[in-house]
Amino acid sequence: MYFLKLFTVSVFLIINSNNVFSAGSSSDSNNAKTKSLAYLSAEKLINKKQYSDAIVKLNDALVTDSKNADIYNYLGFSHRKLGKMEDAAFFYNKALEINPKHKGALEYQGEMFLTLNQIGKAEENLKKLDKICFLGCSEFDKLKKSIMDKKSGKKSSY
Repeated sequence: MYFLKLFTVSVFLIINSNNVFSAGSSSDSNNAKTKSLAYLSAEKLINKKQYSDAIVKLNDALVTDSKNADIYNYLGFSHRKLGKMEDAAFFYNKALEINPKHKGALEYQGEMFLTLNQIGKAEENLKKLDKICFLGCSEFDKLKKSIMDKKSGKKSSY
């Protein structure tokens, strides 16, 4: 009986470990470093929709952490929100080069593809997210909804 309880608890913890370890984090990076002041400032500016100012801070963050996929993802996001799709594409690609399973970059790049009317490419990103998020994730859900909205002609905020 003890073994059965121990086994059940172990299986439960393994299944839910992804949720436990990712709780409270907006980062997909495997980087154990603490976030720089410039990065944290950029996050605040992005939340205020001050994308040009955020780009300056993100570039500052790159000086000390040039292998951080989260920084490149936010650079892509900020450029996309400013309508600079070529720059956004470059930064999303860089984020995914560093971390091919970066859920945020896959979602945001998919939304960029929708803006560019490249639904097939957005669906490719959705398939990648489906494989990565085998227990489900918000990035998959958001991109799926954006694709459905695009196909139905609804205006979306991607």
